[in-house]
Amino acid sequence: MTTAEPDVHAPGGAELLAAFAAAAAHLEASAKGIDAINVYPVPDGDTGSNMAATLRYAVDSAQVHECDEAATVLAAIARGALYGARGNSGVILSQGLRGLADGAKGAAVLDGWALAHALGAAASAAYGAVAQPVEGTMLTVLRAAAESAMAAATSPDAAGCVAVLAAAVEAAEKAEARTIEQLPALREAGVTDSGGEGVCVILRGLLAALRGEGPPPVLVTGGVPLAQIQGHAREAFGFCTEFVLEPGNSALDPEAVRAFANRPGNRSVVVIGDATAMRVHVHSDEPQRVLADAAAFGAVSHTKAEDMSRQHERFRETGSGAHVALAVLALSRGEGFDRLFRDLGAVVADLGEVVKPPAGEIASSADAAGAADVIVLPNHKNVLLAAQQAASLASCRLHVVATESLPQGLSACLAFDPARPLAENAAAMEEARHGVRTVEVTRAAADRTVDGVAVRTGDAIAVVDGRLRGAGANEIEVLLRGLGHAGAAGAGLITVYTGARFAGTEALAARIEDAFAGVEVEVHEGGQPLYTLIAGVEA
Repeated sequence: MTTAEPDVHAPGGAELLAAFAAAAAHLEASAKGIDAINVYPVPDGDTGSNMAATLRYAVDSAQVHECDEAATVLAAIARGALYGARGNSGVILSQGLRGLADGAKGAAVLDGWALAHALGAAASAAYGAVAQPVEGTMLTVLRAAAESAMAAATSPDAAGCVAVLAAAVEAAEKAEARTIEQLPALREAGVTDSGGEGVCVILRGLLAALRGEGPPPVLVTGGVPLAQIQGHAREAFGFCTEFVLEPGNSALDPEAVRAFANRPGNRSVVVIGDATAMRVHVHSDEPQRVLADAAAFGAVSHTKAEDMSRQHERFRETGSGAHVALAVLALSRGEGFDRLFRDLGAVVADLGEVVKPPAGEIASSADAAGAADVIVLPNHKNVLLAAQQAASLASCRLHVVATESLPQGLSACLAFDPARPLAENAAAMEEARHGVRTVEVTRAAADRTVDGVAVRTGDAIAVVDGRLRGAGANEIEVLLRGLGHAGAAGAGLITVYTGARFAGTEALAARIEDAFAGVEVEVHEGGQPLYTLIAGVEA
């Protein structure tokens, strides 16, 4: 009788990076299938696409470095994910990857115990990224994987990395299958959680690569993307000072660097990274001293010191806009919406069609606005977390007004007054966005029963503030039904934005006025690609 060889496999940095590259490729191949199990049958579902874009960015970032140890590979992946996180699912994934790296610190190779500990830290970090964690989501699936991994690693057989990961995959798949019973919305729609499936796909991809096998079967569930619905005082100007710190003769001490950056006199301090590399941003009246003193902590590179006081004076004298005190950045999609936001004075960045912009891209767009303070309007529920994460990456001070739709964003923009202080503007914009209800009309991309409404593929459907409220053959009739649910009968103004493929604009306003007598109606060209009609209803 032969005895099975014990699993003692423990990948180092190169093998681990290759495994993550394989997992990223598998996630990309499965992205549309993951999108297709989102709850709501509308065509901008993006959980799989955003998770795939986040992991691909993270792996590509890590591949430019030479990483011999498992811990350094995971740290490089986590650092890349921080900048590349897209959508809520991508942000949660990025925080999970940060926890994975933190849990594996110091590990030259990833044995079973190190993997189990890292997965536990990943689950904790992912839960910490969500203000109100909900069970039956990717959080639940990741926690189940971590718990099973720890049980395998501490068993009498002392399982190695592959066996521990196999246990994690099995537990994740079982937890994913149970999500349909944990959330009423999933149960009604007849689907499991899309983010949890993304976690399973990643883990399966890692396991196959570490076993030396080809990629697992690609997840295919229809192939059609569906959507998951779900006060500041002005400082002295000084110099905007930025630099990157990397280890010199000794490892970086993150806590010491943070203490240095926060010493008296420095303002608007942002420090990100870890012992492998740190980015520091401060506003200081003595930039050269800051840069010189930073050299005591490591190798200083990518330095920048811009005189904000001179920029401000130039603006006051010439009106050149070289330094604006306060700006608005609106995430937008569609030529008409872009034009409307710009006419209201906002800087516009692309909201994306299916894949949403990552945190790093939002931060870069905010910095490009050239203002000390930038108010960001995400204009989509699935961009909120990425916008909030962008605040830690931007050089400017970034403030998020949590608009969840394009009509909310336009209403918030109308409330903006550049002559008012930041706090007053933020409060007025928040109040304005709460005064708008949103109706979105599109074509169903799958058969679903959601929110008590049964729809068939190809039906026109109306989504009101994120909930399915009507379905039928005719888009205008479905819009009218949605407007009724949004309280249009008692509204003061209904503003409709037509999509890129909509025909029949001339009759649209008349139909709405006939249905809701006494309500003012405006129709604008939005140009949005996926939604035939979008409407804002205001009291």
